[in-house]
Amino acid sequence: MKKKLQGVLPPVATPFTADEELDIKAFKANLQRWNQTGLSGYLVVGSNGESVYLSEYERDQVLAASKEAVAPDKIIMAGTGAESTRATIQQTRRAGELGSDCALVITPHYFKGQMTPARLMDHYRKVADAAPIPVLVYNFPQSTGLNLPAEAVAQIAEHPNVVGIKDSSGNIAQLSELLRLCPKDFAVFVGNAAVFFPALCLGAVGGILAAANAVPERFVELMQAHQAGEMAKAKDLQWRLVSLAVLVTVTHGVGGLKAAMEMTGYQPGVVRSPLTMPDDKARAVIQKELTALGY
Repeated sequence: MKKKLQGVLPPVATPFTADEELDIKAFKANLQRWNQTGLSGYLVVGSNGESVYLSEYERDQVLAASKEAVAPDKIIMAGTGAESTRATIQQTRRAGELGSDCALVITPHYFKGQMTPARLMDHYRKVADAAPIPVLVYNFPQSTGLNLPAEAVAQIAEHPNVVGIKDSSGNIAQLSELLRLCPKDFAVFVGNAAVFFPALCLGAVGGILAAANAVPERFVELMQAHQAGEMAKAKDLQWRLVSLAVLVTVTHGVGGLKAAMEMTGYQPGVVRSPLTMPDDKARAVIQKELTALGY
């Protein structure tokens, strides 16, 4: 990695028009506005980017637009995980061709009963061998129903082209074990805002956090406070951000996230069916949390 893996990265939302068509103009506008914040970079075509709803052509459009609109000093991390090793390699190579700096690869999980640690380790090693860009592991048991043990991650981390992990489990004990077992230069990102501050205290390099789409400044402020040793300020921000983070992930999902982004001046558009946008009552609750955060 030529760019240092650290800081706050939002898993950026993919804007769609009212008829659910890809809106590249809005996507670029959002990136250009985020470029003015202290964000370190962006995860594109990830879970919150509704990547599972994008065609191969649309994925290419989003990745190409990212390269055009993202500031040169910021990281472009592409979600390239697929169910087969073959497809994951193909998507990772394509991301590299389109200018992404690194790839985030979610654990294959459709045949979760067969996804033993040994098979997953073999999968990641084969992907890393073939990838033209550095690879990060993505552990997201709430979505996949599959948790990758810290011991397996540590073995995968021995590969020279596997440079980090996004751990969205929210399990602080597991995160601590990851940090203990993995090499010191292995970039451990937390993907769950509820444990962002404690993760930083344990040694995580940053967070890849959904709510940072809507309130990037507050998450950057939290990380900067931690780096400056202003622990009381960082802890206060952590407590203030948790309610919003839960609303735009667990409670209302991507629809809630896009509603929050709209409220803070971004252009997220709508979600693709079968996802739905929140109703007026839910929107009022989200707005209340944003107001409390100064938006």
